[in-house]
Amino acid sequence: MSAIASTTTGAEEDPRLPSAHPVEQPRAIFLLLASWLILLQGALIVIFLPVLVFTTKEIIPASDIAAFGAVGLGSLVGGGLVYAPRRWTWWTALAATVACAAYLVSAGGLASAREGYVAAGLSAIAVVLLVLGFRAAGNTEALSLASARIPFRIKVTGVWISVFFMLGLFLALSDLDFSFMRDFAWYITKGLEWTIVLSVCAIVLATILALLGALGRLSRNPVAYGLSGFYTSFFRGTPLIVQLFLIYLALPEIGANLERRSLVDFLTLTVFVAGVIGLGLNYGAYMTEIFRAGIQSVGHGQAEAADALGMTYAQRMRRVVLPQAIRVIIPPTGNEFIAMMKDTALVSFLGVQISRTELFGRAQLAVSANVTKRLETLLMAAALYWLLTSIFTFFQSRLERRISKGYVRTAVQTGMGRKRTQFVPLAGGRGGGAGMVEMPLPAEEDERA
Repeated sequence: MSAIASTTTGAEEDPRLPSAHPVEQPRAIFLLLASWLILLQGALIVIFLPVLVFTTKEIIPASDIAAFGAVGLGSLVGGGLVYAPRRWTWWTALAATVACAAYLVSAGGLASAREGYVAAGLSAIAVVLLVLGFRAAGNTEALSLASARIPFRIKVTGVWISVFFMLGLFLALSDLDFSFMRDFAWYITKGLEWTIVLSVCAIVLATILALLGALGRLSRNPVAYGLSGFYTSFFRGTPLIVQLFLIYLALPEIGANLERRSLVDFLTLTVFVAGVIGLGLNYGAYMTEIFRAGIQSVGHGQAEAADALGMTYAQRMRRVVLPQAIRVIIPPTGNEFIAMMKDTALVSFLGVQISRTELFGRAQLAVSANVTKRLETLLMAAALYWLLTSIFTFFQSRLERRISKGYVRTAVQTGMGRKRTQFVPLAGGRGGGAGMVEMPLPAEEDERA
């Protein structure tokens, strides 16, 4: 026991071993934030340099362009040097920050004095943070610990805020007509109603066709296999816009060629109906392979067990196979629905019905009435499409997390600080992946006791 104790004590007192719990330098978080802000300032200058050069109406001297770019590169270098294990890098970051603001304010920016005001504001905040974090200068471990303390979600939120800040600056420098955007915002937004209705109707049709097509592709019946193969080959092999025009314009010619007025009336579709059929047929062909892959992902033992219980083919698919395949089918189907919502813009090329005009169609009408406001109109339409897909993506991710319970393993913390994963059967279950859930292990006993 004495030998063991002496060995342990010697290992603990060995000065060559790194500290197990390094102490974080006070106010390192301020130095970390200052570095990020200086890097953001340099990135803004470098990214917007070509934008300012090519969008301004005046000729900018080459010397001013070179000086503007050098200031941006200096900010990037100054912000990056904060992470170096040298104390003098703090002074470099401070000098780069002050020099950037001083140059832009004195020169009045590259194209507008607003650039200098923005740089002065960011530099003032960065200088305050640098002064507060001076004690942590050159301590890379302290910066690493401060960065580790910031939750990942907060970091991602900061990145998004920076991106929106850059977009806001770009829009401010583009001299957009915001009064026009306010006047036509509600008119274009009303197109979301028919965009959503068109997408929902088309995805319902596509889901039905995809299920039937997948069953046909897996069937040994030559008729079902042949028809499903032709369906997926044709609609995946031709452009969607061609299919829409075939359904809307070419189908009535069949009745006209056969000199059947009733057939002409039957095949003459409205823009909305033609759009639903075209989108449904096209996306149903792509989703057929998704459904087929989802069904084939279920183990053969599941189907054999259903057959052993005396289930029919319909009962086996409805009660055993499809409920397990839906977990694999949902994510790619959600992506197809997002793509479909954006492809509804192609329906506007068939014609315009004012009462049933989707989002892009209304944007086109607004552009035709104001030909000099294309940028503002299309930006509003793009923002609304983005908002719509973002909302659906949020609910899709919630649905995916819900149906993946019992399949995805996550580490749990044990009493000794180690991460373990344990599966226990659900009530009434006797093993198997789908019937297992994770439970944290109980605290382990101290082995030294």
